[in-house]
Amino acid sequence: MKAYIIHENEAWTKPLESHLNKLEVGYEDWHVEKAKIDLSQSPPEGIFYNRMSASSHVRGHRFAPEYTSVIINWLRSHKRRIINDGNALALEISKSLQYLKLSESGIKTPRSIFCSSKEQIIQSARDFKKPFITKHNRAGRGLGVKLFNNQNELEQYVKGPDFENSIDGITILQEYIEADPKVIHRLEFVNSKFLYAVQVDAGDSFELCPCDSKNNSLSDKSNNPDGNKFMILNNYKNPDINKYESFLKKNNIEIAGIEYITDKSGTRYTYDVNTNTNYNSIAEKKVGQDGMLEIAKFLKNELKAFE
Repeated sequence: MKAYIIHENEAWTKPLESHLNKLEVGYEDWHVEKAKIDLSQSPPEGIFYNRMSASSHVRGHRFAPEYTSVIINWLRSHKRRIINDGNALALEISKSLQYLKLSESGIKTPRSIFCSSKEQIIQSARDFKKPFITKHNRAGRGLGVKLFNNQNELEQYVKGPDFENSIDGITILQEYIEADPKVIHRLEFVNSKFLYAVQVDAGDSFELCPCDSKNNSLSDKSNNPDGNKFMILNNYKNPDINKYESFLKKNNIEIAGIEYITDKSGTRYTYDVNTNTNYNSIAEKKVGQDGMLEIAKFLKNELKAFE
């Protein structure tokens, strides 16, 4: 019995593999563009952890999510244990589905308009009287997120050479939530249960991937008091945690990071669900946390359940 890691980026699986080795957990790497799926054969016995990312196309793996769907359907037909199954994959690659499902769980999201053409983008900008942002429906890593103060700025961008379309052709116009200080919060979950919360300095960029090397440097100008881009919060309290856990369980998501921003009046807006979650090593070392270790322990316990 093994744990099979379904993914498209070796750099993100190495920390998990290290912990699996230390815990003596048998595992196999299933890079989706190397895995051969023969529908006439049964999948191996074991558990299968889906780590597919919505940003796979920026690493040259344009159709990795589609192939992951083939794999998951095959596993499901043979009743294999899948962690972050097809529901998680569907939410990972669609902000529109994320917002619909979050709203169903009573979780507030920013006002968003989804557009399938440049004409729609320009027309929809008229509905925003205050600053707004664009983002990609299928994104990750802050892809396509740009701030505009008015329709004219947006129109120049859309008609200009720098326009960046979403890989699925769907661009989101979304109200800009102004926070003071400029930070967002990312809540991590393993086994659909809250693990810890991270405060992220969002003062100079919308690209806030925890494992990006550029997000691992210290700065005197950081909105976090310790100077790090990511800071794990002690004794964190949030009445929405129960809603988040319920949302994850309802949608069969067992490992995830959920991001929200708080406006100046104290209202929280949840705007992203990452089912391929990564962790910031500097922030974790400061407080003795290790998200990948918790995932490895979870996989080990799930394997034991099948023995």
